[in-house]
Amino acid sequence: MRIRFLLYNFFFFFFLSTVTAQKVGLVLSGGGARGAAHIGVIKALEENNVPIDYITGTSIGAIVGSLYAMGYSPDEMLELILSDEFGYWQTGAVKNEYVYYFKKPEETPQFMHFSLNLRDSVLFDGLIPGSIINPIQMNQAFMELYAQATARAAWNFDNLFVPFRCIGADVYGKKAITFRNGDLGDAVRISMTFPFIFKPIWRDGTPLFDGGIYDNFPIKAMKEDFNPDFILGSAVRGGGLRPSENPMHQIETLIMQKTDYVVPEEDGMLIEMRLPDVFLLDFYKAKEVMQRGYDRAMAVIDTIKARVAREVPMEEVMERRRAYKESLPPLKFKNIYVTGVTSEQRQYITAQLTRNIDGEFTMEEFRRAYFKMLTYSKIKEIIPSAIYNWKNKTFDLYLSVKIKDEIRVSIGGNISSHQANQLFLGLAYQSLGETSADYNVNFQMGNSFSGISLDGRFFSSARMPGYIGLKLAYSNKSYSQSQSLFYEDVVPAFIKKDERFIRARYGFPFLTRSKVELFAGLGALTDFYYQTSSFADLDFDASKYNLFNTGLRFERNSLNYRQYPTEGRYQYLTAQYILGNEDYRAGGGKYFSDIRKHQWFYIKGSWHNFPVMKRKFNLGLMGEVVFSNRQSGNNYTASVLRASSFTPTPHSKISFNEAFNADSYIAAGIVPLVKIIDILHFRFEAYGFVPVREIQKEVVNGQYKTRYEDYFRSYQYMGEAALVLQLPFVSVSLYANGYSYPKNNYNVGLNIGYLIFDSGFFD
Repeated sequence: MRIRFLLYNFFFFFFLSTVTAQKVGLVLSGGGARGAAHIGVIKALEENNVPIDYITGTSIGAIVGSLYAMGYSPDEMLELILSDEFGYWQTGAVKNEYVYYFKKPEETPQFMHFSLNLRDSVLFDGLIPGSIINPIQMNQAFMELYAQATARAAWNFDNLFVPFRCIGADVYGKKAITFRNGDLGDAVRISMTFPFIFKPIWRDGTPLFDGGIYDNFPIKAMKEDFNPDFILGSAVRGGGLRPSENPMHQIETLIMQKTDYVVPEEDGMLIEMRLPDVFLLDFYKAKEVMQRGYDRAMAVIDTIKARVAREVPMEEVMERRRAYKESLPPLKFKNIYVTGVTSEQRQYITAQLTRNIDGEFTMEEFRRAYFKMLTYSKIKEIIPSAIYNWKNKTFDLYLSVKIKDEIRVSIGGNISSHQANQLFLGLAYQSLGETSADYNVNFQMGNSFSGISLDGRFFSSARMPGYIGLKLAYSNKSYSQSQSLFYEDVVPAFIKKDERFIRARYGFPFLTRSKVELFAGLGALTDFYYQTSSFADLDFDASKYNLFNTGLRFERNSLNYRQYPTEGRYQYLTAQYILGNEDYRAGGGKYFSDIRKHQWFYIKGSWHNFPVMKRKFNLGLMGEVVFSNRQSGNNYTASVLRASSFTPTPHSKISFNEAFNADSYIAAGIVPLVKIIDILHFRFEAYGFVPVREIQKEVVNGQYKTRYEDYFRSYQYMGEAALVLQLPFVSVSLYANGYSYPKNNYNVGLNIGYLIFDSGFFD
């Protein structure tokens, strides 16, 4: 009996110690957005008290695995993937609140650009982009996400909430790399850097990519580094090797090598899920995909628990997670170190960073300064790293800065069926030293508008941000009476407007998406026109204006598209004082006569609002008010031509319509929108126009003179329906419109591009 009792106790305690020591490793495959299924698997394991002692992952498996290893719960992981911030990582877009509108140059009709590199042997840069997604978001987001866990782990991934490994790929050495230590954010970033989608991460002169190229299911790393008692694999796959028209699937098939998703029976078991309807970047399906992973894991949970006798109550996991998170050092910065630039550039960048910072600063303060520096800047890229300073109990911020030394060439314009063919060419160069400057030369040529402008702005590095600018411009705008469709009639212009001006200005930011400019300018403006409907090429009348203007301009812009916006807000206000002479020359005359002096005030306010489009339908609103005490010109046509024009649609900008010109007016409009798909929408625009005093024509001694109606005696209206395709590089619109004046003024047309013209003397 005694011997039997001793043997019983021996086997009991042996079994108990074996169960107690039983360790579980979780292996997560790559697979893009399909990897949200891993979160469902983890959720099922936690709810059923199955422990996760080690975790390895590749690509999306590295993201999910690292989040869990940093103490994220399954619900927190799903919330992150579905968040707006995660969406910005995927697209590289910057939230409106961080776009520093103050630095933005004037809007142009460009739809493509490339760079002429002044130093590199590769002259043309940007013709073939290095990546689809701009890294500007991920560079700062991954530092924020992983810095605290990296610091607490002292750069050793064994010291995380759950010991962790992830896999990268050295395509030059043609091998997989296992990351065990270092910056956790860099390791995960490398593991998910899918070629062509994201830029490679460089280590020791070697570009590193997504680990799935060579090892999409890191069971080998799990065995070699942790050797757990039980391995549970979670593998997500697409549609196999079947051909697909989806370009992301084609790239994935081309790059990723064949992977065997196998967990030997003696080592553990595999949960495999095929998700052929989910592609690389379909993260918006994360909730549905997570549920599919959860359901699949729950279907085999009894089998798992039969092989994993050890249990860890979910309450215990949650308590450990809470304690781990509380032990993370706060993400506060103090010291800044800038590399990759000259001493003058370092001084400028540091001044920009610390402009509104005194002592320690937060991630939010850095983020705002980071996007300010990158917005419309010579700085090409900033790669931030946060290194914990154990002495100061803060993070030191290291910034690796890449500078653009290139001329940016932009090409654009508009291809039209209706007298609006335009060509645009832009050249831009930026300098960065103790101060920053940008220089722009823009050329436009076309049926309606031709011109050239030279613009320079010099930015101060002082505590109060601002710039001094100088612009020289020449332009010619023509209006003809042709109503051709898909071909151009040879019809002479009946109005031509020449402008030459020079403008100095001082600008400064007002909040993030707004700016204010103070300006002064000198302009020589000449209008050539016919005062009758029967005209010949050589009989133009002309009115010439030599003017000085000064004033201020406020502008706020968060519209999502340059032309036909669907979301955002635009606000504009300018107040000007104008002084100068008007000289008139009758048709065929060689000299100007009838010189008149003018001085007047001019105020214009414009407002557009498109709410965030959360449903298929949206309603935009706009309003515009102009007030001016300008005196009449020498004749009726001269008065109308120099009056303010209400031109809310692209077509109205190329069509001279005297009924929508007035010195002072009030206008308003509504813009119902119906979204068909994300890039295609239908819109209807309806506008009403009320001149304060309508400009009328009267004949006095055979001459066309100006007469003003009584206040608010007339109104006009216009409407336009358009089907708009907003591609990443160009806008395509098929439109039909009508005007209340003249009668039967209806137009149908097609535009491919942008009808955006260089600003004029009064703009």
